[in-house]
Amino acid sequence: MGESAELAQALMRCAGTGIYIVQDGRFQYVNSLFQELTGYAEQELRGMYSLDLVHPEDREAVRKKAIENLKDRCLLPYEYRFIKKNGEAMWVLERLASTEYRGKRIAVGSFMDITEHEQLEEALAKSEEKYRTVLEGMEESCYEVDIAGNFIFFNNAICRQLGYSREELMGMNYRVYTPTEIVKKVFQAYNQVYRTGEPLKWFPMEQIRKDGTRLIVENSVFPLRNEKGEIIGFRGIGRDITERVQMEEALRQSEERYRTILAEIEEGYYEVDLAGNFTFVNNATCRQLGYSKEELIGMNYRVYVPKEDVKSMYKAWNKVYRTGESLKSYPFAGIRKDGTQIFLENSVSPLRNNEGKIIGFRSISRDVTEHKQFEQKLAEMATHDPLTGLPNRVLLSDRFTIGLALSRRSGNRLAVLMLDLDRFKAINDNMGHDVGDQLLKAVGERLTGIMRKSDTIARIGGDEFILVLPQILQANDAAKFAQRILDTFREPFVFDDHRLHITTSIGIAVYPEGGKDIESLLKNADTAMYWAKGKGRDIYRFCDGDEAMTLLAKQARV
Repeated sequence: MGESAELAQALMRCAGTGIYIVQDGRFQYVNSLFQELTGYAEQELRGMYSLDLVHPEDREAVRKKAIENLKDRCLLPYEYRFIKKNGEAMWVLERLASTEYRGKRIAVGSFMDITEHEQLEEALAKSEEKYRTVLEGMEESCYEVDIAGNFIFFNNAICRQLGYSREELMGMNYRVYTPTEIVKKVFQAYNQVYRTGEPLKWFPMEQIRKDGTRLIVENSVFPLRNEKGEIIGFRGIGRDITERVQMEEALRQSEERYRTILAEIEEGYYEVDLAGNFTFVNNATCRQLGYSKEELIGMNYRVYVPKEDVKSMYKAWNKVYRTGESLKSYPFAGIRKDGTQIFLENSVSPLRNNEGKIIGFRSISRDVTEHKQFEQKLAEMATHDPLTGLPNRVLLSDRFTIGLALSRRSGNRLAVLMLDLDRFKAINDNMGHDVGDQLLKAVGERLTGIMRKSDTIARIGGDEFILVLPQILQANDAAKFAQRILDTFREPFVFDDHRLHITTSIGIAVYPEGGKDIESLLKNADTAMYWAKGKGRDIYRFCDGDEAMTLLAKQARV
């Protein structure tokens, strides 16, 4: 199998993402999913300039992001609009990495269709606008004032309540619409909220409308804090109790609307008491944990939280209790009724009674299991071969660098063994690639079984494997290990209904005699491997062909 075909086959196994290779800015290869997502056939894309398919408004940003990824060798994802063959714009999430292939730099990219995700974000923005509309349309007055009592925000209801326009109310002090005889009482109420940091619920006060008429309102006042937690004003909700009946009906409908929302939203919403027992759950929480509402009500958090996470969960809730501050984006693992593990991201807020005392906690939880698994899969794909699970070139390079640095400090040797399966192409051609893939996995497992924990084995493509043996005392140790591999391969590989006999040719380069850096060691080991194949296969050879080393190799086999 040629190197290009082998590389393509490896890329094709990257299921779930569109894969492509670009050289000098032009497509050289795309996998089937890339073709399916974009509508282009591979022959149409080959040689096409990749940026030509990027939406014109995104083109410059994508060019800069690509340069950053290729220059810094990072794998940070970025989003842009890709123009499909039918002219439609598709939002994609892309990753790009640079590597060397046949002495030239190529860029290997992967991207996935996130158009639906972008549409969901747009829907969320519309949902937020809807709730802003609800705020402006609600009957209760909602407002914010600074420390001095001047309006800095309010909804339409307070304009209707006081009879002023928005322009007239903005910046107006509470003394203007408060009867003189109760100005001191109102000041004392707000001052209590400022001193204690606790809200004041439903205290009645008179107000004067623009036309001079009076009305009675009930207000709830909360401290308004900045990002540092400092009180910079007050947030209030008021209701005109002269029309109490109408307001109670509006409130009932509002509460019913939000109960319906809680029951239907995808995010889990629940409340617990101070001991961590469920007192309220919505349907999404039941779906997340796999229990019915009847089973969950009264259940303690220790039942569905792994033992190792119980302490951290307690600390999180205790922090909310002590500070009175909400905790945003708190991640934790949960155990479903069927024993499977999920990952949730929670926001936790204090749950207070009418007197403002904390009596429990309310939380919104989002199931991020799929996202976390996807991140783990991407991390695994970035450093491991998708077929065998062995380290790939990226992880091999890291291990190689560490081992070489250690050998330089300690004065010990480091050996590099390059393995190539003899006549593997015949197995692929005659028995099919599925059998070939099974054999490659079996070879990886057998090699892993005879290696030390400190050793590294990597598959670098096709049927080639690289072994790095750090901290060996002499070249003969590498020779002995190579012979052990050859002996191990004498046993047939048995899987499914197949019993395969295959040998391997091994090239060896030992630091420092066989090379003083990664590139020279790999090159010399590769050369030695081809010498071994030329000498009849099923043998090993050292890198430089020196008679003494060759003799040492022969002695090691005796």
